[in-house]
Amino acid sequence: GHASGTDEDYVKAAIRAGIEVLGFSDNAPFRESFPEERMDYSQLEDYRRSILGLKKKYKDEIEIHLGIEVDHYDNQVEDMIRYRKEMEYVILGQHQIEYKGMSSYQIFDENGLGYYIDHIEYACSHGLCDCIAHPDVFLWAYPKLDGSARQACARIAEIAAEYNVPLELNCGGIRFGKMEYSDGMRYPYPVRMFFHEAAKRKCIVIPGVDAHDPSDLENEVEMKQALSIVKGLKLNIVDGYNLIAEANRRKKQMRFL
Repeated sequence: GHASGTDEDYVKAAIRAGIEVLGFSDNAPFRESFPEERMDYSQLEDYRRSILGLKKKYKDEIEIHLGIEVDHYDNQVEDMIRYRKEMEYVILGQHQIEYKGMSSYQIFDENGLGYYIDHIEYACSHGLCDCIAHPDVFLWAYPKLDGSARQACARIAEIAAEYNVPLELNCGGIRFGKMEYSDGMRYPYPVRMFFHEAAKRKCIVIPGVDAHDPSDLENEVEMKQALSIVKGLKLNIVDGYNLIAEANRRKKQMRFL
């Protein structure tokens, strides 16, 4: 993958940080080795075995859950259903809007916004995810926060509200620093405009560390900065949201089963 450190390093860092519940959600592999930063399909069982082993080893110190982060593409739905059944929870992180094609980090126009929204809607409407990770990542390269961008934010918020899928306030974008856009400087995400639309629809919001290094779990600065971006918004931030219970509910209701 594109993270550093062993699985156990993350557990130890979480314990040091006083975290009581730790979820692992590595990027799901594709049957073809794409993209290179994901685990290979042949490593999936090793991942499962590792997390379940740590869950047992540290059961008296921390609660650990086995999850996975998926992308939606038409040719990956079969595997998405499999992950839905086999993992404790599934999060949706739509990194590309075309399989082996355009990245969600390279959306510059309304067409790209529409494709991104379509992926989010499919996964949510079919019960294939329990949280939308970095939902505003589509604004990474979008040149300005114009009316089209706001409409896209509003539509995603509507989808999240309709299907009761939490939106992640992901502090990972803080690590990239502020970037220059045609309408000024901002972090690539989180984006205040997006969460303004989420607040209007009372979407459930879950703050997320998006740890790619064990030290991220002990770094409070990035989370404080992310929260400062949305300060003053009446966000429905739910502390202690029971992602596992909601995942189990969705499994029972899945249209494919």
